[in-house]
Amino acid sequence: MFFYILLIIIANIVQISFLSHFDLLKNINLILIIIILSTMTDYSLALSGSIIGGFLLDLYSSFWFGSSIIALFVMAVIVKNIFNSYFNKYHLFSYPVIGFIGILSYNLILATVNNFFYWINLNKFIFIVNKFYWINLAEQIILNIILIILFYLFAIWMHTKLQNFFIKL
Repeated sequence: MFFYILLIIIANIVQISFLSHFDLLKNINLILIIIILSTMTDYSLALSGSIIGGFLLDLYSSFWFGSSIIALFVMAVIVKNIFNSYFNKYHLFSYPVIGFIGILSYNLILATVNNFFYWINLNKFIFIVNKFYWINLAEQIILNIILIILFYLFAIWMHTKLQNFFIKL
């Protein structure tokens, strides 16, 4: 649990301080990727990570405070239910589809929550969906799915390397 929280904190620092300064890389959401991947392996850890990661994202967000927490938490519940119902845990093509569902649901929930808070006069910022929103969403989906696939392939590679190492012992 400690290393997972540390991973989320480091991902937030990298995302805020480094990735946000590059045009192409600013659409990468490392915390979202970590939550999606951990939802498929350890659900309770993913739920606690969604609260911590959402809190950290809300600190630097222009949205109403709590929006990222709600969006990450609900996204984790949606991803877990869909993953358990329809997908094989160890199949390469499950991860991009689940990543797509997670990224899309996170963004739609975030927009819905922020517009809800605007309509009940708790927020002065309305989330307007225009052509730039859809372009950024497409970039975010593509980049984050590529990272999900790379993390999956890296995990498989590390698993085989560690397995071979322990066999040789």
